[in-house]
Amino acid sequence: MRWMVQGCALLVLFLPIRATSAAEPAAALLEQVVAAQQGHTTVQGRLRWTTRQIDDASAPIREQLVRFLLTFPNRYHVVVSKPDDPESRQSYVSDGTTRWEVSQLFAGEKPDVKSAPVGGDDAFERRLMACFRFDLASLQRDFTIMAQAVADGGTEIRLTPIAAQLKEQLTVLVLSFDARHVLRAIRSDDPQGNRLGFVVVEAVYDQPIDEAVFRVMP
Repeated sequence: MRWMVQGCALLVLFLPIRATSAAEPAAALLEQVVAAQQGHTTVQGRLRWTTRQIDDASAPIREQLVRFLLTFPNRYHVVVSKPDDPESRQSYVSDGTTRWEVSQLFAGEKPDVKSAPVGGDDAFERRLMACFRFDLASLQRDFTIMAQAVADGGTEIRLTPIAAQLKEQLTVLVLSFDARHVLRAIRSDDPQGNRLGFVVVEAVYDQPIDEAVFRVMP
């Protein structure tokens, strides 16, 4: 599953909140967002994922739901489902060493399970984790990063891909944080004219997650 190209609401954070203005230097805004995310160990919650054509307002909007459980730095359980087809779901699970892809079309049927070492076709999950943790070092390997203040006191961070291969999949990635430096939305545009939007419906940091959810038993 490629990073938010094919089909990256939380609790109060650690730093004191201070007002920002549009004139505040981009570097200072970026530093605040990065500092606010440090120290988290887990995050779990839900996203609303929409896909539409940027240049065609009449085109249908595809909607999916994402349930995620993340333990930093490298364990995850991500489930993608459709509002109009609750029995069908696609799951992506990693214990940090092995990644499982679990496909199920109907409730009660035996799912199809594939496994492989992590680091292969798992860019979507890894960058989802990087966005929630706002792992700057990880993101800077793939993107140039620019921060700017927005009218409601929040911060918008635009990530532009560097590598030619990534540019073939993605034109821009936009992360929206509120005035508390809390991630509230992710937007991804691709060269084919698709816009993927991820709205944070619910997310909770630093609550224990059972280690068993990060493995798929045979």
